[in-house]
Amino acid sequence: MAELTRDDLLEEARIERVLVRYASALDERDWAALDEVFVAEASALYHGIGSYSGREAIVATVRQALAPCGRTQHLLGNVRITLSGAEASAKCYLQAIHAGQGAYQGQTLTVWGEYRDQLEKRPEGWRIVHRELDVFQVSGDIGGTALAADTPAP
Repeated sequence: MAELTRDDLLEEARIERVLVRYASALDERDWAALDEVFVAEASALYHGIGSYSGREAIVATVRQALAPCGRTQHLLGNVRITLSGAEASAKCYLQAIHAGQGAYQGQTLTVWGEYRDQLEKRPEGWRIVHRELDVFQVSGDIGGTALAADTPAP
C-alpha cells in the first residue's frame, strides 16, 4: 500500500466533507446546500428509485422522496477514498433512518446501503459528478416513500 502524504490526507478530508454535506443537507432539508455537493451536470443512479441527469433532477428526487417523512438521520461510515489527481472515487456505507408522521407517527423506515461516488476537483472544490446508491436492505414502513419496504436489494 502506498504511503499517504499530508496533502492526500487533506484532500481526503475535503472529499469526506462533501459526503457529509450531502447527508446533512438531506436531514436539514437544505436543498441549496446540494449546490456544494454536485456539479450541475451530475448524474445519479439510486437503485430502487431511478436514474437521474443533472443536479436539479437529483435534488428534486431526494426532495420528493423525503417529503412524506418526519425527521431523518443519514449516517455514513467506512469511508474509502481513492485519489487520482483532480479525480477521486469514494465509497461509504449508509444507514438512513426516516421517521413517520401523521398516521405513521412512531414508525420508522431504515435503509442500509452504500454510496459509490465519482468526484472531480473543480475551482469551487471537490464535487460529485456521479453518485450511485446500492440499497442492501429496507426495513419498516412510513407510507408514501420512494423506497418501499419490499424493495429488493439489487
